[in-house]
Amino acid sequence: MAEAYAVYEGAFGQAIVLESRSNLVAHSHSESQIAFWLGGARAQAHVGSDIIEYGETVGLATNAYQAHDMTLTEGNGSAVFLCLMISHSWLNERRKVTGRPFIFPSPRVPVDDTLRRECWKVLDLILTAREAGPGVAEEVERLILATIDATTASREAASIRMLPPLLDHRLRTAIALMRENVSCGITLDDIIGKTGLSRAHFFALFKDQLRTTPQVFWSAVRVEEAMRRLIRQGESLTDVAMDLGFSAPSNFSRFFKEHIGVSPSTYRRSAIGALPIKVTGLIP
Repeated sequence: MAEAYAVYEGAFGQAIVLESRSNLVAHSHSESQIAFWLGGARAQAHVGSDIIEYGETVGLATNAYQAHDMTLTEGNGSAVFLCLMISHSWLNERRKVTGRPFIFPSPRVPVDDTLRRECWKVLDLILTAREAGPGVAEEVERLILATIDATTASREAASIRMLPPLLDHRLRTAIALMRENVSCGITLDDIIGKTGLSRAHFFALFKDQLRTTPQVFWSAVRVEEAMRRLIRQGESLTDVAMDLGFSAPSNFSRFFKEHIGVSPSTYRRSAIGALPIKVTGLIP
């Protein structure tokens, strides 16, 4: 059974349909993310001390840079997800209009019948639309806003919503160094040295302000650079692997799949528009 992957891009970010047959290691994204389990093998995610059991009535929401993983809890089969990667610019526009911070107070998304119907509507549009029409984007944006409302509906949840703190200037320096040198073989120790922090203080800053570890964040930077490189024309997978510091293309492929859920070649095909004609078990 081949892995299936479909991507729809809009002003909101990306809507991704993923059929995963293997676990994802702890990772993070620079965007906020919402993930709905649509069927197949059961799965769970760890976000800090929280364990989210995916199901018909439970989804996952993570804020930018919040570390999480995915584990298939059944031995065989694959799990199908609808993932929404929400762009900073889109969220910022909504913040300006509404005055709301749009920060998820909990990684657990309560999914009622209405929200689940919206998920299936978006899935159907992504997999059947021949062109990227405005109707798809409108439905995805409606689903994102409905999910945000669902996670912040209770009085208790609303009371703990807050904007993320302004990052420490040394942390901003470290992040800039990671992004500027992602293809230059810089090490984590090199970055720590340039910030003037001790290793312990450096790790504490990441945990306190980004709720993740430097290693997970560094992997996210490498993955994002790989995703940008993979959609370039005329650049081989070997070139991308070597430029990102991997000793062999096979190591790069394993790393990429552990973080994204599909191989680099599958991502490349989908990202340039060659979407699968079905997701196994869902679309006839």
